[in-house]
Amino acid sequence: MRRSPRNVEIAFSHGGLTHYGGILFFNEFTRVLQFRRFLSRHLLYPRRNQRYTLSQMIMALVYPVILGLDRLETASFLRSNGTFQYLTGLQSYPDPQSLRRFLLQAAPEFREQLHRLNDQLLRQFIHLPDHRSRLILDLDSTVVTVFGRQEGAAVGYNPRYRGKRSYDPLLCLEAKLLLLVGCRTAVWRRWYVGWQRRTVGQLFSLGSFRHS
Repeated sequence: MRRSPRNVEIAFSHGGLTHYGGILFFNEFTRVLQFRRFLSRHLLYPRRNQRYTLSQMIMALVYPVILGLDRLETASFLRSNGTFQYLTGLQSYPDPQSLRRFLLQAAPEFREQLHRLNDQLLRQFIHLPDHRSRLILDLDSTVVTVFGRQEGAAVGYNPRYRGKRSYDPLLCLEAKLLLLVGCRTAVWRRWYVGWQRRTVGQLFSLGSFRHS
């Protein structure tokens, strides 16, 4: 893996301006936190193809989300974006097939590892900079339209593409810091209330909070 870029000129009117130059600041943030080392220590995913390390694959899935690219195919042009690869220190960006295979071949235990990792990060950040005795939770769902017959998608409320199949992921965010507490893909609110209760209970298990 390349070292982090050393000589970077920050400009807002240069002819070679890239839409994704801001990823430099996110990359520096994760470097200071030693986030990739943290991933390597706490995640285990045996794979045959070792072209990319486990932490690189995880970050390759995170970068498109940070950049507002909602699909793996949309993020594929990052493979030809030399500026992006230089700023992130990647030799190259994985193709969509590799990222999709990485997700599909992951064992259920790996998903549980990610849950525990997220909980561990919440424990560290939710009380920063000061200890908090009260939290505001924002529980809501959103619509993710799919074009095809992907597993688990169904026709439901979709104001933009009426009649199209979509997912209805349920999200729980801590309103002040916007920390993701829980996420679940539902079959159109079938067990929305039960999931809310379990998520709130999970949150109280992460810190010393009182609830009634």
